[in-house]
Amino acid sequence: MLLIKKKTVKTMLIGLLAFAALFITLSAGKARAADTRSGYVYSPNVSTANGGWNWLENGHPYTGFRYYTGTYYWFVNGVRQNEGWRQAWGLTYYTDQDGRAVQGTRVIDGKVANFGNDNTYYERPVQGYVWDGSAENGGYRWYENGQLFTGFHYYAGTYYWFVNGVRQNEGWRQAWGLTYYTDQDGRAVQGYQNIHGTTYYFGNNNTYYMRNLQTNEPLNPGFGGAHLSPTEHGWVPNL
Repeated sequence: MLLIKKKTVKTMLIGLLAFAALFITLSAGKARAADTRSGYVYSPNVSTANGGWNWLENGHPYTGFRYYTGTYYWFVNGVRQNEGWRQAWGLTYYTDQDGRAVQGTRVIDGKVANFGNDNTYYERPVQGYVWDGSAENGGYRWYENGQLFTGFHYYAGTYYWFVNGVRQNEGWRQAWGLTYYTDQDGRAVQGYQNIHGTTYYFGNNNTYYMRNLQTNEPLNPGFGGAHLSPTEHGWVPNL
């Protein structure tokens, strides 16, 4: 009788062990099935950051950029990274406080950066009249190939004079061996201009340089021409 009971207990134990093994196998199968997910999925077992949402590729946490809801996000071990610089494909990117790759010009840590506007998102040299938060002219400066520019540049229908990116307003300018004058708004002037009591002529053919009225030859008397006689050099009398 005792032998029969022992056999019964043994049989039950074997059955329980078999059931446990089956349960573990099924659970592992389900886990393996869950691990094949790809995309931005709820997976707090990977990380609880960002509400437990992580990027998986075939169940594995992903590192790098992924396109999602209209833009690119940067992930490290599946976790979306927020504000910061990123390196990928040999290029430099920046993601904002929500983790999105940025475009356009941005002032980051006090320095202006350009990320284009063509949905490529990578950093490139700053170009043009760009707001960078500087103290002059409402925070705008002119950049050329990423560097602050000095000289004339054509903008909004005329030429402006810049020094270290800052637009200069009223004053005499020397460029290309010629003499020019910019007005109170920084624009190169044309025609007859009365400057500090003397009238000068800068032509009317969009070349802007100071010239002799009779011969139309360039005049280069230095800034303002104070040391030369207007009548001797063909300047018109004061108007």
